[in-house]
Amino acid sequence: MALCRRCNAEIVWVRTPKGKMMCMDKQYFPYRANLKGADMLVDNFGRTIRCDLYPENVVPEGEIPTGMARKPHWATCPYAEEFRKARKEAAD
Repeated sequence: MALCRRCNAEIVWVRTPKGKMMCMDKQYFPYRANLKGADMLVDNFGRTIRCDLYPENVVPEGEIPTGMARKPHWATCPYAEEFRKARKEAAD
């Protein structure tokens, strides 16, 4: 387990299908697959999943979730914008 350099959250690194490394939050979320869903998660193979999340991560009794996946850390890190600015400045 690694830690985010800014917020110290536990993160996991996953390789995407294009070979790049993506940092993910440690926590898994149960989801329902929905191509028009409002949420986006990433599986352990770095593939994005459009889905609907269960409110407060509670699956209703008798319902089976499509799967479990993680959120990209850049979507939850309070300092994500600083990383984006640093990358943009380095590219200029």
